[in-house]
Amino acid sequence: MKGKYKYLLRMQLYNLFGINRLIHSRDKQEKQRSAIVGALGLTAIAILVVYTVKFSNSMAEAGLSKALPTLMVVVCSLATLTLTFVKSTGVLIGLKDYDMVMSMPVRTISIVTSRITMLYLINLIIGFIAMLPSSIIYVVYEHPPIFSYLFLVGALFLTPIIPMIISLSLGVLIVAVSSHSRHKNVFSLVLSTAAVLMIVFASAKTQSMDEAQITNLGVAMAEAVNKFYPPAILFTNALLHNDWASFVIFAAVSLLLGIAFITIVSHYYKRLNTAVFSHYAKKDYKMGTLKSSSPFMALYKKELRRLSSCTIYALNSCIGIVLLFVVALGAAFFMPPALRQQIETMGIMSIIQNIMPIALAVFVTMTSTTAASLSLEGKNRWIMCSAPTQARTIYNSKIAVNLTVILPVLYVSAIFIRIAIPCSLMQTILLFIIPTVYTFFISVLGVYLNIKFPKYDWTSEYYAVKGGAISVLATVGGGMASSLTPLYLCIIFPHYQMMIMFGITCLILLATLAIYLKVCRTQLYV
Repeated sequence: MKGKYKYLLRMQLYNLFGINRLIHSRDKQEKQRSAIVGALGLTAIAILVVYTVKFSNSMAEAGLSKALPTLMVVVCSLATLTLTFVKSTGVLIGLKDYDMVMSMPVRTISIVTSRITMLYLINLIIGFIAMLPSSIIYVVYEHPPIFSYLFLVGALFLTPIIPMIISLSLGVLIVAVSSHSRHKNVFSLVLSTAAVLMIVFASAKTQSMDEAQITNLGVAMAEAVNKFYPPAILFTNALLHNDWASFVIFAAVSLLLGIAFITIVSHYYKRLNTAVFSHYAKKDYKMGTLKSSSPFMALYKKELRRLSSCTIYALNSCIGIVLLFVVALGAAFFMPPALRQQIETMGIMSIIQNIMPIALAVFVTMTSTTAASLSLEGKNRWIMCSAPTQARTIYNSKIAVNLTVILPVLYVSAIFIRIAIPCSLMQTILLFIIPTVYTFFISVLGVYLNIKFPKYDWTSEYYAVKGGAISVLATVGGGMASSLTPLYLCIIFPHYQMMIMFGITCLILLATLAIYLKVCRTQLYV
């Protein structure tokens, strides 16, 4: 088992990071794409490390260095919980190479273990980003005994396990429940979205503190950890009180949960995949009147069906606009009066009123169904390329789906924001116009980058949507940079907010038109 497990794990990692293609491909463009993905990944890691160091150093200078390890365990766990759940079904269950892998002389437990190990290694990178800088700063400020170093190193490797298993268990449970429904894809999507929102709500509750708690941040953190994540308390007791028993319990629970999950999923792995790949047919089917549509409408309906049938595609592409709706709903109907009063007392209400359109645009730029829409055609792309219609019609249908996903939710959210925050007539108009411009920009940008950097040779939708897909990374990264930059400038230069927003919006509009014209002149080839 050990040798076959290692080969399976190596195959998974090579496929995830494109190492095989980078080594053996003779295509220079292919190597350039892999280099760009690597550079973007390293840049993102560097940025996160810098922010973690700055935050940890600020906490230590404020005399809260003892709270750093606990806080970082919670941050790492929440990040692992959210990110693992989003990609749980796409990596563990429902892969397109399932038949090929299962036909190999390999035990099911080896397949499941290799896939979970790959997820663990990805989460381990997240854990190192979140915990390693803060651990170093903790050591520098606190000078703990020698045993604490062992606890810190052990926590780096053990912390991702429990939240990863919780997320994977949720994903597997959703697959098991939804597989008994005729509309299992829609059912799975609804359950998955609800689970993500529950995770986000729990994260917000963990970080919410009232005025009394702010005066004693250490107590607030301890209470939050006690209430929402007991495993972190075991680690805190071990680190601060040299409690070996707590650390052994923490390690044992983490490892035993992992082993138990692998054993259970391995037992039901074939049954779960059979349920995912099975299709239901109506027993009372009758031939009716055939309906015809224009090429654009037929392609548009096809794209909507794909979005609703692929859970990982919908979750990753639409989570930004879903979060916007939740935030806007909370601001309109659940904002604490004390928070509103504090904002007015601090005199920053006018700044918030002015930057709100750009703030909404940040959520919009996190949402792009177009960035992976061409890649998801996969081996069936010949149908798209040989269809008796113009390439521009295909692009427009994919852009229209993203507009359908974003604009209705955006306008409802803008109304909620307007209810929560009093705005002038001009501010209200900008609240709708600026995010709309960004909606068209991110839709067109996603198609353009997916044309330039397609990924057709995927074995799971996960690899087309997230795993090293340069079009998705570049679209979301470029979109958020285009919205976060003016947001930062508006905060730094409050007297020039209107000028900055008008100028950036005009530039984004011109860029959208230029990119769209270039997209329309591009042909599709198999």
